[in-house]
Formats: sequence, C-alpha cells, structure tokens
Amino acid sequence: MDDDTLIREGLARLLPGMRVVGAFATVEAFLAQRPAAQVVLLDLWLRDPGAAALIGQGAAGVTAVQRAGYRVLIYTNERRREVLAGCLAAGAQGVIHKSESLETLVDAARRVAGGQVVITTALAGLAEVVERRGGLPHLSPRQIDVLRGRARGETYKAIGARLGIAPKTAEEYMGEVNRRFSDYLRTHSATDLERHLGIGKDDLLGE
Repeated sequence: MDDDTLIREGLARLLPGMRVVGAFATVEAFLAQRPAAQVVLLDLWLRDPGAAALIGQGAAGVTAVQRAGYRVLIYTNERRREVLAGCLAAGAQGVIHKSESLETLVDAARRVAGGQVVITTALAGLAEVVERRGGLPHLSPRQIDVLRGRARGETYKAIGARLGIAPKTAEEYMGEVNRRFSDYLRTHSATDLERHLGIGKDDLLGE
C-alpha cells in the first residue's frame, strides 16, 4: 500500500520474481478487498486524496493489517527509529527503506513470507542499545558481535571476514537477534522502551 501512484503502480511491474496481487492507496481500500497475499508492503503515511487528514497511518495501520491475518513489511522513507520500533511492536515483521534496491526489497519480502523478521541498520542500532541495557537476554557472544557490526553499518561479508565465519552464518546470527528484538517489542510497552532509550513519553509511537 502506498498513496504515491508511481510507487504503487511501478513496484507491481518492477519487482523481479514476485507476484503482485493488488495495489492500494489506503488501508481501508485494502481491507475492503482482502486479497490473498503472503506479505503486505505498507507505507507508514497514507493520505486519502479526498480527505484532509492522514488515515490508516503508522502503528494503527500496521495493527489493522496484521489483525486481518497478513504479514506486514514496512516500506517507507521514515527514519525515526522510535516510530519504526513502534510499528514492529504493533505487529510488523519487517522494515525496509525506499532507498534500498529492488533486490533488497524482494529479499526482505521473501524472508518475511518465510516467517523471519527483517530490520534496518537504524533498528539494529536500537536493538544494540536495548541489548546493552539488559533488554535482550541470552544472546550469544557471536550474536552480539554480529549485532554490533550491523548497528555500525557493516555488511555481512565484512562481518564474516572479521569474525572468521561465512557471511550466511553472520546473517543467520542476525536473524535470531532480529526475532528476539521483535519479541521484546511485542512483550514490553512503549514506556519500557522509552525508559531504555531515555526519550520522552509517547515519542515511541510518534504521537
């Protein structure tokens, strides 16, 4: 879902190896049809051209789509990590930025379809903060090493070379960290995370 016609119609033609079953401008339009889909690409800020206010936006939009039984992959220009974390807490299984390549987007969609959690480098940094403050228990030393590398923007190839492991292995370590971070967000309140980060009340959900 995207209120930008070019993105909405263009992606349907450009995603290699993916079958697009529908493109919608709003959450309401999507839920009215409820097409059979494994993954829903969802922009965070959707505007109805005939309305003055934003609708189906942020965590509320994620929750509505997720409760309808879909796996949600956030596809956005939003960079505020607290807002993105709030969307994971609301039930999204992944976050990817529009600046990423189409190949990266397809890979993320396939992972989410397979039940994995996909997060951006910015959210890896947030996960590192939570881990350092005791919010992600039972991570192995290797998982922590990979998390720290990803939080600093290292590729899996670079992390693998530094740690003496295969890039695929580094990716698998991070996959488990992603899952645990997502579980943490879904079992702790916004206030819990705000306390960890030292940010203001309600900043997490972008209110």
